[in-house]
Amino acid sequence: MKILIKLLALSGLLFCLGCSEEFLDKKPDKALVVPTTLDDLQALLDAVPDGMNTAPGIQVIAADDFYYSAANLDALSEIERNSYLWEENIYQGLSVSDWNEPWRCIFYSNIVLETLAKIVPDAGSLQQWNTLRSSALFFRAMALYNLTQVFAAPYEKSLAGSLPGIPVRLTSEVNEIVGRGTLQQTYDQVINDLIEAEPSLPGLVTYTNRPSQAAVRALLARIYLSMEEYEKAAQMASGCLDLHNTLLDYNTLNPQATRPFPVMFSGLNPEIILHLSLVGRSFFNSTLTGVDSSLYRSFHTDDLRKTCFFRDRGNEVMGFKGSYLGSATLFGGLATDEIYLIHAECNARMGNYGVAVSDLNTLLASRFKTGTFKPLVVNDGQVLETVLLERRKQLVARGLRWSDIRRLNRDVRFAVDLERNVDGKVIRPANDNRFVFPIPDTEINFSGILQNPR
Repeated sequence: MKILIKLLALSGLLFCLGCSEEFLDKKPDKALVVPTTLDDLQALLDAVPDGMNTAPGIQVIAADDFYYSAANLDALSEIERNSYLWEENIYQGLSVSDWNEPWRCIFYSNIVLETLAKIVPDAGSLQQWNTLRSSALFFRAMALYNLTQVFAAPYEKSLAGSLPGIPVRLTSEVNEIVGRGTLQQTYDQVINDLIEAEPSLPGLVTYTNRPSQAAVRALLARIYLSMEEYEKAAQMASGCLDLHNTLLDYNTLNPQATRPFPVMFSGLNPEIILHLSLVGRSFFNSTLTGVDSSLYRSFHTDDLRKTCFFRDRGNEVMGFKGSYLGSATLFGGLATDEIYLIHAECNARMGNYGVAVSDLNTLLASRFKTGTFKPLVVNDGQVLETVLLERRKQLVARGLRWSDIRRLNRDVRFAVDLERNVDGKVIRPANDNRFVFPIPDTEINFSGILQNPR
């Protein structure tokens, strides 16, 4: 533990969080430990409280799972209010954890990769060396992908070669200015890192903060879905389910509890493949934040998600309590429920309607009160619509809805019309550019990289 604390202190000084000038003025303490051993590097990758398993959460505010009392918008922080209303200038020069935390993860990952390159493993340490390298590749890829879902345009094959991506930083050198490249280059790096990582990772892990082959396949399924590569996404989802297909029976939960789901790292939620927390915002837990009423009404009375996910805050406001972390912090990780839904959606889009409905029935059988679930019988023409509805219901507050809206808006059948009603005025995103968050001001000022149009 002492080694980990010192490593985190060192990395906190080394890491630029966007390479700000303030960082460059800091000098590391010579007493701090520089990671040199394989155990040191594992400790760095296990730095869950320091950002290794953290993803952006600001996009949840901008999506449509929640609404906020229009009369009390001034109670939100400036960044939260601006995000909720899709303002042109969101950050007002403030630091943005949703950008900083994934970059911290990338920095740590590059430190591990560079240090491993200087270590020649013997026969007894080769497996650990390979696992560490693959884990670092996984974390770097995951963080890069999560950044694309907020700070880059949605993937379209015909445009990805010309649209700006996320800077692909492959070293820990903080003074190096890296341009944004193209969106295609970013996705290529992410996918290549994951493909390279998979063979040397364990199939499953005991500690879900660590990557596994199941996590690689789950993340690739999520990525290929966002790229509309449905056959590849279905293959990855199927491969993940071959390793990890267990679902949590919601009948074993106490729906009246303040937090019905098991706490993180308890090992009691078999659905979790990889732990990931969304960057916290007061918006998520405010008594003035309510779940979209049409979403809440879409749950059947016997559907246990209705009581396990939501609680009555009074004044006709239904709050969210269903994080898979078993706490107020929102879960943004990889879990079996999402993989069944990816498999179902891709098969529905490929015309394999029976497979898609079977996936839904497998999932929903563990969501309803015992003895009440009747297997779905769906006309072929309505299967995809049914899958997308169940996806929204099951994955509420996971940080995925924003990505879903961005990709679904390219199909008039499923396009989502976002709006807020403030003082009798209906506010909508001014244009498609509002579906991409701006790069934080501090990063633009330091590196001079291209800003997203708003």
